[in-house]
Amino acid sequence: MKKRMLKGVSAVMLSAALVVSMAGCAGKSSTAPAGGTGNDKVVLNVWHQWSNDTNELKKKYDEAVAAYIKDNPNVEINTQTLDTEAYKTKISAEFAGDAKGIDLFYYWGAGTARKMVNADKLLPLDSYLTDEVKGKLLEGSTAAFEYNGSTYSLPMFSWYMTLYCNKALFEQAGAELPETYDQLVTAVDKLSKLDGVTPLASGAKDGWNAAFIYQALALRSVGSENINKMLSGKAPFEGDGYKDAADKVAELYKKGAFGANPLEQSNDDANAAFGSGKAAMRLMGSWYANSIYSDKTVTIKPEDVVAMKIPMISGKGNAGDYCGGFVESFWVNKSTKNPDQAAKFAIYINEKMGEAAYASGTGFSGWKTEVDDKGLNPLFVQIKGLLSQGTTAVLAWDTSLDAEPATIHNEQVQTLFAPNADTGEFIKEHEAAINK
Repeated sequence: MKKRMLKGVSAVMLSAALVVSMAGCAGKSSTAPAGGTGNDKVVLNVWHQWSNDTNELKKKYDEAVAAYIKDNPNVEINTQTLDTEAYKTKISAEFAGDAKGIDLFYYWGAGTARKMVNADKLLPLDSYLTDEVKGKLLEGSTAAFEYNGSTYSLPMFSWYMTLYCNKALFEQAGAELPETYDQLVTAVDKLSKLDGVTPLASGAKDGWNAAFIYQALALRSVGSENINKMLSGKAPFEGDGYKDAADKVAELYKKGAFGANPLEQSNDDANAAFGSGKAAMRLMGSWYANSIYSDKTVTIKPEDVVAMKIPMISGKGNAGDYCGGFVESFWVNKSTKNPDQAAKFAIYINEKMGEAAYASGTGFSGWKTEVDDKGLNPLFVQIKGLLSQGTTAVLAWDTSLDAEPATIHNEQVQTLFAPNADTGEFIKEHEAAINK
């Protein structure tokens, strides 16, 4: 998921700055080996994008690393972190070369990793996948990590795109929780009359946030089968459904659904707005559910938050279609000096983070994880119920498309969150980027 290009700063300059300044701006944790010295010690440099100390997954990662070190005292794990958008830029810059300082790294599969696979930058894991490991995986969970008949990584957890609604604000506005697009429009009209309340916090300053809203409406207007064919290159980007979804985003903007200046609101800003009761809705992945309970800055009552499916569009779509799936994982740099140890740790950390995500109510494990559901937060249980009704998933477009069209998609979607949006031009830009 790509962030909108910063005005006045080129992507090249940003990449260069990040390469130079990594040591100064990256978070770093180093877990010293519990034993093993001299030639016995193996150092693995691991990078990920959970940089915030309040992030539950960062805590679970650190715990998993500590457990691994205990069982493998000759291994030292050095971890580097950056926040998501800077992380993506830094990883791209590193792998433009051989990324010598990276043994393993967090990344996204499907179209996002394809360029690295084609450039022979990643280590296939096939020879390390024992029957025991394969037996632990959920069926169908590895599709986003398989290229040209080889498996390059394993899943951690899947996600489910959720419309989070503050029912207290809906009640105050006299609005229904939206199950259809028409109900959503009516709710926006009523919620916009509440003083100081944004109907739907968009975070559109970050392109992937804006894209989520478009992709949700496209899912309902076009359908998962057609979108998946388009994303995989088996069908062109064409048809009235894509234009209809763009028109609906533009319509919502004109109605004030996203507030006065949505392109000035980042992902963090949008989360803060919903968490403080200044926004009535937030369209975000299932990982957001945990923060409603764990983020100390959230002031709304968790019991007031309801998890909803993407609203249906009358006469279109399939209620079983949903946005989400398995795409996040740890990968091994092919140039690592310790391929066996790196592969072993990659398999371990992917499984442990899958288990941790489910146990913490952040995501749905790609492994046959046994966790007591009684410990899950109520909002995550709601989302689990929605997921159980799902039949066909569509990954986020910027993880399915190749890098260039993915970037164009995220940037073009942002143009819909502004006055005088040209949805016809939006379609033309997508056709040029995706259909070539």
